[in-house]
Amino acid sequence: MSYQTNQFFTLLTYILLLCLGTGLSMLSVTGSGYFVTLTIGSLIATGIMIYLVKLSGRNEFEKKTTLNHDLQWIIIGTIGAIVLQYGIGFADQLIFNANTSSQNTLQLLLMVKAYPYYFIYVMIAAPIMEEIIFRRVFFANLIKPTNVYIAAIISACLFAFMHQDTRFLVYVAMGLWFSFVYYKSKNIYASAGSHLLMNAIVLTLAIA
Repeated sequence: MSYQTNQFFTLLTYILLLCLGTGLSMLSVTGSGYFVTLTIGSLIATGIMIYLVKLSGRNEFEKKTTLNHDLQWIIIGTIGAIVLQYGIGFADQLIFNANTSSQNTLQLLLMVKAYPYYFIYVMIAAPIMEEIIFRRVFFANLIKPTNVYIAAIISACLFAFMHQDTRFLVYVAMGLWFSFVYYKSKNIYASAGSHLLMNAIVLTLAIA
């Protein structure tokens, strides 16, 4: 399998998962049936995408890294993401009088409270898949035809758009930051780890 074919199937896996949710809604599947199916589907999709990452091998700027190196970048990435999220959210409120509450986060909280097992999708599967798609597929592959800055901006805007949230600037900032973490750490799992931890901390604080 060529690298381009590998990337295509990675993206296709993600699109099929998104279509699964739409399909279930069209079939009027709701409640536990909907969330159980989506959670299982997300685990399968995540497993396939991780396998495809391993199968493709390292891209042009990825390198073999040590556990210590990855843990350092996960910590840096998590702290930076939380500071950025709250900092830009606060600035957004001061300048544009925007609501600091994320509609996306609030909806996810309601779902997790109603269906606790759904946290597997929200806190584990989603951040891993998003990093593979928006950072490894979009950002990494856009660097060569454009440059690292334009690639980061495009992937960050796509990342923000997919979240369908009123706090668009916050999600753009998150996308740019995770692109930075990925590019500097040379390992997609460093940015995925920091994204996962950030989600867990933010959602835990929101629940508390």
